Amino acid sequence: MRFIIATLLLVILYSLCPAGAFAYDSDGNLDSADIARLRVQADKGDPEAQYDLGEAYLKGEGVVQSEKEAAKWYYRSAMQGYVDGQIAMGFVYRGGNGMQMDKVLSYMWFDLATKNGSSEAFSLRNDEAWSMTQSEIDDARAKSHKWQPQPEKGHYQNDE
Repeated sequence: MRFIIATLLLVILYSLCPAGAFAYDSDGNLDSADIARLRVQADKGDPEAQYDLGEAYLKGEGVVQSEKEAAKWYYRSAMQGYVDGQIAMGFVYRGGNGMQMDKVLSYMWFDLATKNGSSEAFSLRNDEAWSMTQSEIDDARAKSHKWQPQPEKGHYQNDE
């Protein structure tokens, strides 16, 4: 009887875990149940879950590795103003991971993350500037200045 009660409690606790709390398998990877739960949260519009799902796709953890799929989830996260998603998008455009390399967009995403308080993004943005013309930097700054976060319809609410 105690075993059944303990198992039921674990199932209930597992289902209540926030998007960022996942169990890893013996290889240190997310398991399929974690990926399924993460995808549900990401589809609801949770920017942290979207970023985490992008990380899973980039690393091939619990899913088939895909830079393009990772970039899709990073983008959804970044568009909502999630700083880690913005940094990830800076790297996507810096290295061409899943998208065409674009210095201007890389700088723009790093600049947005810098404005959100990331000292890491500040350094990355300045590193990116070394390979850019002044015109490209001005273009990136203009894009960054005009950018506005765009919450997804049905934006995730962590009150369920």
